[in-house]
Amino acid sequence: MDFSLPEDVLMIRDAVRQFVERELLPLEQEYGFEEYNLTAEKHAELVQKVKDAGLWGLFVPEEYGGPADIGWVGKTAVQEEIFATLVGHTVFGRPITEALYLCNDEQKERYLLPALWGDKSASFGVTEPVSGTDPSMMASYAVAEDGKYIVNGRKIFISGAENADFMLLYARLRGSTGRDGITSFLVDCDTPGFVVERQIPVIAMPSGSRTESPCEVSLTDVEIPARNVLGTAGEGWTNLQGSLGGIRLGFGARCVALAEKCLKLARDHALSRETFGKPLADRQAVQWMIADSAIAIESLRWITYHAAWKLDQNLDARPEISMLKIVGSEMLEKVSDSAMQIHGSLGVSKELPMEHIFRGARVDRIVDGPNEIHRFVLARNIIRGYWFPGY
Repeated sequence: MDFSLPEDVLMIRDAVRQFVERELLPLEQEYGFEEYNLTAEKHAELVQKVKDAGLWGLFVPEEYGGPADIGWVGKTAVQEEIFATLVGHTVFGRPITEALYLCNDEQKERYLLPALWGDKSASFGVTEPVSGTDPSMMASYAVAEDGKYIVNGRKIFISGAENADFMLLYARLRGSTGRDGITSFLVDCDTPGFVVERQIPVIAMPSGSRTESPCEVSLTDVEIPARNVLGTAGEGWTNLQGSLGGIRLGFGARCVALAEKCLKLARDHALSRETFGKPLADRQAVQWMIADSAIAIESLRWITYHAAWKLDQNLDARPEISMLKIVGSEMLEKVSDSAMQIHGSLGVSKELPMEHIFRGARVDRIVDGPNEIHRFVLARNIIRGYWFPGY
């Protein structure tokens, strides 16, 4: 089996690596290792530099004007380089949820293409105060009426809603139960009755951050034209389940990149720091932390690339994506913790990035589906014979 990357992927990956090292890594100290401290002006300046370097639109499919398709494996390799920095990684643009590719021709012009090219930003409206992401308990409802839908409900922990241009909103048709009737809508955030009530301060994300703070959103008699239904009314949950693979795949690449950042810092410090006449690198306790970190990182890398390969082959990668979500968040928390321990008091200071990475890893165990839910789904699929290692 050939594990090498194609030449075109290597060229893009190396170009991204050079840009990150030259333009972004030097900004980390200036902005305190916080992407959200980057000013709008500086962000725009960096986006222009990315465009000038020919690295903009890497996640845009070729049919929509992007570069030659490098596949999910190629995108994973590129994302490892993008996420090597804590400041500026968003200037390359971001993959969008695959559900938006279900847009019809008219919707593509108004929503898909602007989202792909960064002219519009989207938020993702699923989670609710009571139901979380459980579709059977989703309370937001839509009523069909004279060529439009009237939607009422409330969404919570919606990332980036404060600054989004539109939301991919999920609500059930009134009278439906369970997953049946759940429908996805494209709703402009300036629609009357659509209100971002508040930003919710959370760990690892300062209140009032420029783009990403999770928000609570209320929907009061929001009128959505029937032409803004994404796909078919009542089939929103089916659309959703098949649309998160690519977004979640990037989670694995990010955890690999940040864990490697921690490991490199830990290694360098262990080589330079002496205690009782010997470098820390000679201490078995430190050696084991370094070795265990490397093993954990490499394990996640191969789960992630296997998932990417399956997506490229149009195979079901949901089991592997649940695995990388679990392994990634727990691995990153452990590796960053070990790096802080090796650094001692300096490790928990904000002069180094480990404490920021550690806080973010704790959040990762909850966002995008708690790890317990991913374990439950994975175990259920194994027990029922839908999936088994080696199949």
